[in-house]
Amino acid sequence: MTEVIIFESIINDQDIMVSYLIDNLIGAVRFFVGLILVIIAMRAYSRTKTSDMFYLTMGFALITIGNLFSTIYYVDDARMDKLLANVFDILGLIALIIAIRKS
Repeated sequence: MTEVIIFESIINDQDIMVSYLIDNLIGAVRFFVGLILVIIAMRAYSRTKTSDMFYLTMGFALITIGNLFSTIYYVDDARMDKLLANVFDILGLIALIIAIRKS
């Protein structure tokens, strides 16, 4: 009986570790895709020097920074890192709205 409990415990721990690994890999991919988007937006801003491209770049950067913080900033309370990511997402989306309104 104790062997079954230990075996189930090992399987549950491995499932949790695999879940964290997948979550971290997805977070890393999201960050690198966002970083590529920010680099492309910065190049476009450096060519045009318009305020709408500046706000567009800032919006993408804020969203990417929020994703980075939620991935690497570990808090015991899971809602705190989600809150941090959501605040940066909201600020980034506001910057994107300003960029669209200016264009």
